[in-house]
Amino acid sequence: MDFFKQVIKDLKKTGAIAPSSKFLARDLVDQLKCDLNRTSCPPLNILELGPGTGPLTKEIIKLLRPDDHMDIVEVQRNFYEIIDEKFSSDNISAHLSDILHFEPTRSYDYIFSSLPYENMPPATSRRIWEKKLSLCKQNSYICYFKYVKFRNFKSDFEEKVVDEYEHDKKFVLRNIPPAKLYTLQIDKKKDTRKSMSAKPKP
Repeated sequence: MDFFKQVIKDLKKTGAIAPSSKFLARDLVDQLKCDLNRTSCPPLNILELGPGTGPLTKEIIKLLRPDDHMDIVEVQRNFYEIIDEKFSSDNISAHLSDILHFEPTRSYDYIFSSLPYENMPPATSRRIWEKKLSLCKQNSYICYFKYVKFRNFKSDFEEKVVDEYEHDKKFVLRNIPPAKLYTLQIDKKKDTRKSMSAKPKP
């Protein structure tokens, strides 16, 4: 009920007509699950952006080990209060913040995102993507989804990032609406921002 109240109040910021399904949430954590199954996997730093009421948060937390750390960033106060009450613990911290003003003291192995990029101006979307890339470790992962629409990307910069770093992609039909899930593996040696700013050759 909390989710639907917020949708009615501010659909542009919420970006969905229903909470993410458990099927979408489970698929989003597939790469994390694979990493944690390795006996040599070191402690991980994980960031989740825009958790809403926490369907994806629940799936991530099921996999966390005591030495892993998770930061959760939510800009909507009522969602933040739900997340903080449900999930905050010794190694899980909830933050009431816009991602552009979030200044962590660590970089991340995984960034999970449920932000409504299609509802944002392209310039805002780009700033958020640049911020996410700046928070990534080398060979880290960004896992996020988009609702299936006729045009895949509203932002040219987002499309460029996906083209350069795409590791896996799948459709999740058991969600309202159906979604397309992307897993990006971030190679910090590439400079997406520079390539996007470069002038075309004559």
